[in-house]
Amino acid sequence: MRTFAQLLTQYTARTGVTDAELARAVGVQRQTIFRWKEGLVARPRSAEDVLHCSSKLRLTPEERDELLMAAGFPPVGHDQKVEPSRAEPSRPADMTAAPSQSASLEAPVAVPVTAAPRGRGRRSSRYLALMGGGALPVIILVLAFVWYARPHYPQARPGETLVAIGQFANYTGGAQGYNVAGRVREALERELTADRLAAVRVASWPEVIQDATAAQAAVRRSGAELIIWGEYDSGRVVARLTTSKPDAESDMLRVEKLTASPGDLPAVINGDLPEEIRYVALLTLGQLYVDQGDLTRGRAILEQAADRPPADATALAGLYFLLGYASQQSEPADLDAAIDYYSRVLALRPDNVAAHNNRSLAYLRRGGPDDLTGAVADLTEVIQALPEDAAPFINRAAAYLRFGGAEYLARAVADCDRAIALAPDWPEAIFNCSVAHVRQANRPAWQADFARLQTLAPNHPGLQEALCWAYMLDDEPETALPYCDKAIALAPAGPGRDSRGIVYAQLGRLTEAIADLEEYAASLRRGDPARHDRELARYQTWLAALRAGQNPFDGPTLDQLRREP
Repeated sequence: MRTFAQLLTQYTARTGVTDAELARAVGVQRQTIFRWKEGLVARPRSAEDVLHCSSKLRLTPEERDELLMAAGFPPVGHDQKVEPSRAEPSRPADMTAAPSQSASLEAPVAVPVTAAPRGRGRRSSRYLALMGGGALPVIILVLAFVWYARPHYPQARPGETLVAIGQFANYTGGAQGYNVAGRVREALERELTADRLAAVRVASWPEVIQDATAAQAAVRRSGAELIIWGEYDSGRVVARLTTSKPDAESDMLRVEKLTASPGDLPAVINGDLPEEIRYVALLTLGQLYVDQGDLTRGRAILEQAADRPPADATALAGLYFLLGYASQQSEPADLDAAIDYYSRVLALRPDNVAAHNNRSLAYLRRGGPDDLTGAVADLTEVIQALPEDAAPFINRAAAYLRFGGAEYLARAVADCDRAIALAPDWPEAIFNCSVAHVRQANRPAWQADFARLQTLAPNHPGLQEALCWAYMLDDEPETALPYCDKAIALAPAGPGRDSRGIVYAQLGRLTEAIADLEEYAASLRRGDPARHDRELARYQTWLAALRAGQNPFDGPTLDQLRREP
């Protein structure tokens, strides 16, 4: 049975739905879709999310049920049409009333006065008037005292991240209370001020938060991203963290400190506890930012958490993994940092499959002299841990294709065949196989691959360019040209222009060949300067021949291009 990640990747490639479009339809972050497709998260939290995916991807009832079962949920049944319901979250109304003079000082109301006996009326009137004039300031002072004495609930301001800290419940049996919330707030504010994170504000919540339900209510009322709350007694202190996007993992966020005796409680509250909560809070905030796509801010907070890292190896590995992910997904990607952080994870947890997988992708993207070897080694580890997962076979095949040479081509084909056996309809497996077969000059095989890919995923981003390239290498420019034109229309700065330049030369359209090759060389200089410098001499030779009225792309040159990685 194929995994949820394999099925989701196949269906998105087939329909052309982007991760961002699917994320909007499901109501999750784009990074969540990425994690589902990469297998970093085994499955969605609810069947509702799977049904939203199936609706957006226009799956048949059979495909929908297969996706549900792959995610660990029961199928709906072939005869039932399911429309997933989604209640859009609404922003809670502001429950804190702003001070209003008209509400506090009502207009004077005429009160009937009983007439006094003669001789006392004027004096009494004057007395009443004096009383009235003196009472107004007193009323104002009383109302002002009542206003400022009432509890004030913090509210997130536009553009800021609010962290609210509730008062900790005291279960010491009447013993002296401790300002746990104050100590935690001081520790967090000190960190945020030191790192100049002005967009994050720490505020005190005026009440004791008794349970998770009350914590969620406080999150909704304040608009906070994080609420810290908890309790203490004579033997322990427990702090809990509730986020604005709760899930099974965030519901378990807690810091617990035990004391040997009641006399140790002040030292714990004033020393160890705030530091541990500080770390967990920074880690949680950093992950929230990463999940929301704010990778720059998320990485800054996570790096701050790493300044004083936890002693626990598992917790430290988790922190380094998040930093690696944020570095890898940022624009532009910091691949050096990502590889370094994943390497730190693996130094602590050599069996961390996700770190091996992500580091391999970073190696492939960076493409340095030793990176392909590193990618193959990492992907081999992933395959050993997940032998029934097609994705690492596909990625290792891509690495082998970049090595070049007959031996590595054979390995790439073997990995692609294994991936197709595990996921017969996965477009990326078929695409990589087709590229390997083109390199091997196995025309029947690559034609069959591309025909199948056109049926499964007609909008596959590399299909048109690959067909242009394949027919160009077989010296069939008339067949290649329409595919080249489609490839350039889809990606004007892509490699299709390079292939079309060669096709134009094969057709004798030398002026157009020169224009395409010059444009591609210019785009290569902007996008990949290192590769441009490596290939500059060859392009200059080709352009000189074309300007002299010659076609430099003879049989031996095409064979060389076919063998190149």
